[in-house]
Amino acid sequence: MRKSNWIAVTVFSSAVAMGSAAAYASDANANNCLEMARQVKTALADNPQAPDYDSARKAQSNGRDFCVNGFYDRGVAYYGQALAFLGAGKS
Repeated sequence: MRKSNWIAVTVFSSAVAMGSAAAYASDANANNCLEMARQVKTALADNPQAPDYDSARKAQSNGRDFCVNGFYDRGVAYYGQALAFLGAGKS
């Protein structure tokens, strides 16, 4: 039961993250990546005890990798996922 709850929360969080980043992802560019990176960095610094902190760090790393390689839409989506893991929204 506990594992299924974790899976449900993860799937829901991912869906929320993808939705919250949808506005950026539809026309994502390097500026969007930089802004989302800043938001994630701040959220990580403000939430070091978050239960999904490690998952957020991994999503941050994926976002950075995609943005650096020019895949801005995917990078922004991963940054959105990181914010969702931390319980922070796009501002």
